[in-house]
Amino acid sequence: MNKGKSTDGLMRHIRDKHGIDINGGVEKQQLLNIGYYHGYKASRYVKSRESTQEYSQFKQVKAVYDFDLATKAIFYPMLIIIETSIKNRLIDSLVTRDQCDIEYIYSKKLKDYSSKDIGSKDYKKYLKKNLELRKKIDETISYYYGKGHPAIQHFFHSNKPIPLWAYFEVITFGELGNFISCMNKDLRINLAQKMSLHHTGMNQNGRMMENIVLSLTGLRNATMHNSMIFDCRFDRSNISGQLKQFVGNQTGIANITFDTLTDFLILLILVLKKIKVTKTDLKRYVRDYEENREFLFESIPFSAYTQIMGTDSKIKIKILKEFISK
Repeated sequence: MNKGKSTDGLMRHIRDKHGIDINGGVEKQQLLNIGYYHGYKASRYVKSRESTQEYSQFKQVKAVYDFDLATKAIFYPMLIIIETSIKNRLIDSLVTRDQCDIEYIYSKKLKDYSSKDIGSKDYKKYLKKNLELRKKIDETISYYYGKGHPAIQHFFHSNKPIPLWAYFEVITFGELGNFISCMNKDLRINLAQKMSLHHTGMNQNGRMMENIVLSLTGLRNATMHNSMIFDCRFDRSNISGQLKQFVGNQTGIANITFDTLTDFLILLILVLKKIKVTKTDLKRYVRDYEENREFLFESIPFSAYTQIMGTDSKIKIKILKEFISK
């Protein structure tokens, strides 16, 4: 039967099997603080376990972990502001001078499938999305009623319909993206206009806000749940070519691929600038990120750095600063 290793045993294992120098009480405490599996092992590879880096010192692995943690601290408030702003603008556009309950909104304003030819591929695709959203709405409300959420329980116990704002209190970011996806086209375009993110040439189908939300969902979830983000190993399957082109067009920054965190920073700054977050705050976010990037550059081998950050992060950040100042 295999037995677990003590921290001292893990340090010997790191030295003997991984060829990484780790010694002394300080590094022992650092290993305990970050964890062998969550911190050390997860920080040693880039994107896949087949790409384990040839670090020689524990402080290099720790630098990657610290970079990851510091970047999450930078991104967290940005993501919260964006999520809140989208929900508030949605509420404003969907309920003003109209019924505000989720059942009415679902039946009248989440019918994108009805604009397609009945029986067509797109009709079936978006009808399926609509039905899946219906199921998710019921599951979410049921779950939070059972958990004793005060707003959800209040409306049930008062025999009143659940208003949109109460539903938005409990949904996930990914569910918000699916909600937007099911909205009627004119409402999707209206939301993009309220966010100052509509483009007549690149948002003709009204999918821009849906694409933005879904592209940020993996990053948002990893950030909130303290999963590793430094190498973009979170889910990026919902990032559209339309969004890449749009971000490049709006910021003047080339080669937007979302393969590195810098491209996600660019998207976050773009959205925040459009909703009138101050230049002072935007510059502070970028300055903090740039300092964090420089720390990583100075702390690990150049080959590992370029795998994590790419070769153009510095020039992208320079152009991003110019975009903020405009």
